Amino acid sequence: MKRFLSRIGSSIVFLLCGVISLFLLASGYESVFSRSLPVVRTIEPINLTALSSSYDIDHAILGDKDDPRYGSYGKPQTIKFPERAARLDIVQPLKDESGKWLARSNGLHILAPEKARNGSLGITLLYCRAGARTISADVLPAIGSNLFMDTDRSWRYVYKVTSTAISPASQAYVLADGGNTSKLLISCFDDTKNNNVYLEANLLSVQGTDV
Repeated sequence: MKRFLSRIGSSIVFLLCGVISLFLLASGYESVFSRSLPVVRTIEPINLTALSSSYDIDHAILGDKDDPRYGSYGKPQTIKFPERAARLDIVQPLKDESGKWLARSNGLHILAPEKARNGSLGITLLYCRAGARTISADVLPAIGSNLFMDTDRSWRYVYKVTSTAISPASQAYVLADGGNTSKLLISCFDDTKNNNVYLEANLLSVQGTDV
């Protein structure tokens, strides 16, 4: 009996290891080939109609780290929200073979529809999938709180949250922009409700992170 139970336990362990390995393999496939697979959901299609109605986002995809739209302070790599210890990765936008926009489950994708302003990023659009690991209607940073976005050149953009909103994904969204300082708009798509969760922020300062 003990030998039988031991075999059953070993079989369950091997099965779990196989399932985990298969999931990791499928997740890697999604990442490498920018394709969404059922169940895995590491990468999923996202609705950017609200942004594409207001900005030329097809030409807002940044190039390499020396793209002039990054300005003088480098390529953003991470962003930190209030009351969270961990930083979220900022990565390049994704599209599948049919041209649909894609988003990872635990990161934000960067678009820059305008040139730099005074050496800083001009308008920065970060899009994501709404959720506990990014931003959702339930975990929105408070107005007046600060966001910290670090670059690959050891600089930190400090933004102040000025507004938040929730609206249908099909409704165009225009950033409140005076055209002078750097502006940040984060748009997170909630596929269960087909709406977007928005966060706007103004640049307060750019600080060096080297000590």
